[in-house]
Amino acid sequence: MNKTTLVFISIFLFLACTDEIDKSNRFTFTGETMADFLLNRSEDYSNFIKILEKANMFGLLSTWGQYTLFLPTNEAVERYLAEQDSLYWATRDDNVPYETGITSPLLEDLSDSMATVIARTHLVEARYPMAEMSEGTLHRRNFNYRSLGISYKVVDERFYIMINNRSPIIGGDNEVENGIVHIIGKAINHTSRDVPGLIDECGYFSLFSAALKETGFADSLLLDRDEDYVPINYSDMGFDGEAGYLRQVLETKFFKYTGFIETDDVFNSNGIYTLDDLKVLAEKWYGTNEKGNYKNPKNALYKFVSYHFVPRELAYNDILLYNIRYNNGRGKSFDSENIMISGFDRYDYFETMQGALMKVTKPLSTTQGQDIFINYSKREMPFNPEMRNHVNVRIIPQTEFCNMKKEYAEFSSLALNGILHPIDKILIYNEDEMVGNILNERMRFDLAALIPELQCNKVRYYSPTKSGYSLYYIPENYSKNLKYHQSRPLLYSAGLQYHGLYFGDSFAAVRGFDGSFKLPNVPPRTYEIRIALNIGVLQMYIDNKVTGIPVEFYDPESEKEKIGYVYDKDTDDNGVENDKQMRNHGWMKAPDSFNGYVYNAWVPARNTQDCLRKILTRIYLGPGDHWLRIKDLVEHVFEIDYIELVPLNIINDPLKPEDRH
Repeated sequence: MNKTTLVFISIFLFLACTDEIDKSNRFTFTGETMADFLLNRSEDYSNFIKILEKANMFGLLSTWGQYTLFLPTNEAVERYLAEQDSLYWATRDDNVPYETGITSPLLEDLSDSMATVIARTHLVEARYPMAEMSEGTLHRRNFNYRSLGISYKVVDERFYIMINNRSPIIGGDNEVENGIVHIIGKAINHTSRDVPGLIDECGYFSLFSAALKETGFADSLLLDRDEDYVPINYSDMGFDGEAGYLRQVLETKFFKYTGFIETDDVFNSNGIYTLDDLKVLAEKWYGTNEKGNYKNPKNALYKFVSYHFVPRELAYNDILLYNIRYNNGRGKSFDSENIMISGFDRYDYFETMQGALMKVTKPLSTTQGQDIFINYSKREMPFNPEMRNHVNVRIIPQTEFCNMKKEYAEFSSLALNGILHPIDKILIYNEDEMVGNILNERMRFDLAALIPELQCNKVRYYSPTKSGYSLYYIPENYSKNLKYHQSRPLLYSAGLQYHGLYFGDSFAAVRGFDGSFKLPNVPPRTYEIRIALNIGVLQMYIDNKVTGIPVEFYDPESEKEKIGYVYDKDTDDNGVENDKQMRNHGWMKAPDSFNGYVYNAWVPARNTQDCLRKILTRIYLGPGDHWLRIKDLVEHVFEIDYIELVPLNIINDPLKPEDRH
């Protein structure tokens, strides 16, 4: 991390922890609505008022709700129209012209449809004060279903929060009855480039862009909104009478992609200057199968490229559950740091478009905890010594990247259908390294991580601002990794701070549920498979083979003998022998790396018998897809949280017993 980035972080932390947030640019609370705010200052914002009126949206700003408006000044609107008009005419005859939709610099010539696009771009249906804007994106998309990027910039010793790295907030935190208004010095403009187009447009990604074209993999990164998706209303199923729960229908289905991309400078520092050089590197690591047939998924260059993408939208502040805070709609605020215990690494696993896993880690147990890494290793030397320059690949935040070189200054990470993250090393998947090191561990998968569509559609981690906890029905065929064997759907819920859940989210199943999750594509070997769940009688299957007798779990207090749980504090050896006894019964206590909430106090989940793990089976998982099927046998609502896939050597090593984390 460079010195400039530390300056930004220090300034932002200062802003986030004090009431002194640029008071010279703040209005005191006046009781105005957003519409009143604009009308009372029409001499400065008349252009945007006209845009809102053309879009038939001005009335919305008088209604009750919670909105954030990024309000461009009159000069900002005039400059935007002039720039977009010039860009259209300058590129009209190009192979890929900028379709700006604006063909005149005059506001009176702006079409109603383009006015609608502009108005919806600047409005978000949630309240975001400046102190809640962390590097990455806002957690809610704007009214155009586009994410808004957040980064920081210092100009003439003044700190700015930037929207999409182009639009500075010059007068923030103007509170009104129905939300908050931030004045911006430049109108927000989203790129029309998809992920491959944005990579190609950034000249400093030219080598990776050439590989993307050579392999044809760019064609795999073109989807955006599923226009054929029709929301399904399951309102007649389950959770009737459950107080405080708000059942939601997933109204959209987007496809998104995240790319972790090396700059030309990163390649050059490793002796890679041409596409031919990159082909040689790829063949070193991925072999010569289908040599020269670059569009074949078995080709080395194709494998190299495809490992750099995951089919989900991962903004920098969404990659891991860290410092995520918001109001959950019930008068209580969700705070990820109440759930996850400090000092333990945060990590997650994502299946790449190559099919192999990558692990992302924020190593909070080390001095590198301020950063996020791909395939992080704490070993002094990797399992495969030749991989020393390809592990601990750091994801570079946009603010830092834009200040590394003048050439990078205007980089904006958001594409039409995804997001790009620059990385500081060449990213390679090596089976020996993953089996012997990176994935040679107890792998804990939050079940929501297995459903990439939840992050494509900004659902994972976040509860709506409306009243009640969110329960999102997951329709049939919504995800390629989830299939139903009958008509009853799962419901996903986030922001559950007081429920003792890993990552604060879970899936609830309505009575009679029968469905399957696709297991992660782990390296072939034998695993012990565990699941965290509560309440119910469930039959489990792996690839349609029964894992054992049905799992019965209702009330841990009444089932102490069957489960064998004893609080660590009530044992003479801090629970060591009790752990063995519970394993003999097929159960394990929860980890001690996240919290439960018991009697109005946070305690490690291990110290509450409401949070348990069930050992399902030991099974060899070979190449190809594998499915975990869960079938309710007693028509009961139940909840499932996470699964663990544990290589047997982690369990059986007497010199290094499995930790409790």
